[in-house]
Amino acid sequence: MPDVFTMPTDSRPPQPSLPTRLLLFCLCGGTGLFIILTYAGIVPWKPSGRCRAIFCDPYHWQVLCFGITFFCAGSAFVLPRRWHRVGQLNGLCLLIALLAGLTGSFLFR
Repeated sequence: MPDVFTMPTDSRPPQPSLPTRLLLFCLCGGTGLFIILTYAGIVPWKPSGRCRAIFCDPYHWQVLCFGITFFCAGSAFVLPRRWHRVGQLNGLCLLIALLAGLTGSFLFR
């Protein structure tokens, strides 16, 4: 009977299949790209009548930071493992954008 409690010899965690990773990239990366394009004014945005949010329009730099965060999170799913430095740069960009957006949001209040 095989021992189910032993660790496999490959120390890397299992990855989802390629279609799953592409779907996650489309969801996260697509959301981030949409936010970035809305911030840049390429995607048209029409203001609503009433707004109760902190940011009533997408033209704040914190919104851009969250868009970059989503795009970096999505691209982390499709970057190959052999591109170790690119993955590290992507993770660093994700961390900086997330911390900048959160810090700016809390200090904006």
